[in-house]
Amino acid sequence: MKVLKQISFWLIALLIMTLIYQSLLGSFSAALMLATFLLPGAALMNYGLLLWRRSQSNWRWLHLFYLLLFSLYFEWLGMVGAYWFIFELQFDRLPKVLVNPLFLWLYMLFFTLVQDRLFRPTKVEKEREAGPLWFELISDRKQIKIDLRKLLYIESKNEQCTFFMEQEQLQTRERISQLEERLPQGFLRVHRSFIINPEQAQSIHPTEVSIGGTEIPVSRSYKSRVQDYLQQIEALSLNAE
Repeated sequence: MKVLKQISFWLIALLIMTLIYQSLLGSFSAALMLATFLLPGAALMNYGLLLWRRSQSNWRWLHLFYLLLFSLYFEWLGMVGAYWFIFELQFDRLPKVLVNPLFLWLYMLFFTLVQDRLFRPTKVEKEREAGPLWFELISDRKQIKIDLRKLLYIESKNEQCTFFMEQEQLQTRERISQLEERLPQGFLRVHRSFIINPEQAQSIHPTEVSIGGTEIPVSRSYKSRVQDYLQQIEALSLNAE
């Protein structure tokens, strides 16, 4: 279904591009051929930007520069190919706007941004694709596995730790420091007695965390960790934009 939606999107994009080029060329068939030749460049930029946004490389801005240049070069090659078939390389009949780099980049970015908005996965879809994140612990003298994606937070109290899940609570005798070492990256200790799952938090502040209807304090000794986490999230948000 997702592939079918993607194909439908690019077919609609092809039609829109054809109508735009028809107003410049005066011929629907010529505009359709030109749009068909230029469509791969837009798809290439879309895929390239998707990879670029996921990249954490120190050279990611240089990679973006090369992506823009390569996409433009690819579009110009497509335009040459189209005009070979349409007008036998009579470039005097080519509207100047079609070779304007700014115009080409803008239309490629337009379809890329529209597709990103339409097909951006929801939180539920991301979790479904990722699948469960299993974690083993001893609770009530039994070894069990829990899905950490459903974990809200862990509280250490009275020589035992309680796992507060979405639908239940589980106790274990394992120390919170041992649990912290075994938990995968992404879980955040905010207090000597609390480890939280940031993905489940309603709000995170340097002094307090709201999660599952519970207000969890951030102790002084762990305040720097929370601040570092918030800075990382802010940096990722800026990169995503």
